[in-house]
Amino acid sequence: MGSKYLKRSSMGWYSYRRRVPSRLKNVIGKSEFKESFATKDEALALWKLGIFNQEVEKQLATAEKQAALGRDLTPAEVREVASRYLKRLGLHPDQQPSLTASATAEERSRFTDQRIDWKDRYDRFLSDFYVSQEVGTDAKTWRTIYKPADATDVFQTAYLIASGEVEAPVKPTWASACNDYLEVNRQEKRRNPYKQRIFETKVRALYQKFASFLGGKDTPLEDISRQQARAYLDTYRQGSEPASEATIGRYSSQFGAVFNFARQEYQNETIKNPFEGLRNMSRERDTAKDRRSFTPSELAAYEKALVEKFAGGSPIGLIGLVMLYTGCATSEAAGLEVGDIRLECEAPHLRMRANSHRRLDKGRVERSVPVAAPLLKHLKALKLANHADEGAFGKYSDASSYSNVSVQLNNIIRNKLKIPDPSLTAYSTRHTFKDRGRVARVAPDVVDYLQGHVTKASSAIAQRYGTGVPPSMYVEDLNKILATKAWGDN
Repeated sequence: MGSKYLKRSSMGWYSYRRRVPSRLKNVIGKSEFKESFATKDEALALWKLGIFNQEVEKQLATAEKQAALGRDLTPAEVREVASRYLKRLGLHPDQQPSLTASATAEERSRFTDQRIDWKDRYDRFLSDFYVSQEVGTDAKTWRTIYKPADATDVFQTAYLIASGEVEAPVKPTWASACNDYLEVNRQEKRRNPYKQRIFETKVRALYQKFASFLGGKDTPLEDISRQQARAYLDTYRQGSEPASEATIGRYSSQFGAVFNFARQEYQNETIKNPFEGLRNMSRERDTAKDRRSFTPSELAAYEKALVEKFAGGSPIGLIGLVMLYTGCATSEAAGLEVGDIRLECEAPHLRMRANSHRRLDKGRVERSVPVAAPLLKHLKALKLANHADEGAFGKYSDASSYSNVSVQLNNIIRNKLKIPDPSLTAYSTRHTFKDRGRVARVAPDVVDYLQGHVTKASSAIAQRYGTGVPPSMYVEDLNKILATKAWGDN
């Protein structure tokens, strides 16, 4: 009856103590069952022991089943395990008995028997499911307490699949593979929440368009042909405003990622990637409209406009100046925190690093960039908050505002400078910085390091010093770059 789990304290009080086997700790969520019987009467304690131990045995038996099914899995993996579990029971929705309109009398009779058998098996499954979710009894109402919703609980997921609330078809479909891909991608990439929402919104819309082209989201992956993939990409080349080859190439890679993921995740080698090899990189390069650098006169006019914008009370102007004087990306400038701006030191500098407002995208190098004298004057005029982790540029510091920052900076180029050329954007200051560095004959690895561009050489600088490269080392190089007044062939 489990009397070995009955414990008596030095004061004579009885309680229950039973260790959970190590293999089941993650399933049950604790390492020991504990319960105070609140009595010194041994007979009463033994009676309570019998009742409580029965509940423990149920939980352990259920945990053993779940451990055998595979408890420590990602939600996507759990759906696959739960789906296989239902198939073994014959309760997967795809296995549900069905009857055609032209069925014979014999088939109708067999269908009735199959439905009765299905209902019996489903009722047994429900009974096991409810037992698996019991975690105790409310001491006041004596009502059963059930586990909360848990996407990693195999039994809960199996119940949702069997009841039709979660899709998990026997053959992976375009919809199920897309959902699983996005879920795992979210866990692995760990993007900024705003960027994650933007990414998923765009990608889901892209996937939905392809589903409509296929004739439905429930199309099995194995049925999607290379001819369909090629034909779909061609739809983007048609119409009055066809997509660029670079855009079509990105779409091709995004679609292909789902098939590659599904083949590996579901361990199904019959799933092929129909988009493999359809991206034409040489054609993308030939048709690409690259951003160009500012000419010296354009840069002077842009700098003047930025100074006026900042003097007029908008931090947008200063964000643009930071980009101009350091060659950094928009998010790096806008995402600076108060603690990243170091002005009261021997070598004033900006710390370009991941912080609570943004990450360094695309593996950019963490670095400390010296502040040139003209930029120093403007930064000292900025009213900074008192807390080091506050955004230096207020509402423009958060990742959700970076696209707005780019739009406003580009509006200065289009509306203030009257330059309609789409290849010249605010981001062109980054290209210009590199061009000026080349003309100034500053070592390419130093230029790449200062603007955070990842190369083997710039990464070597970061690795040599970690994140503590003394900014004073590159003051002379920075000044040489900024002193360059002519570059390119303009």
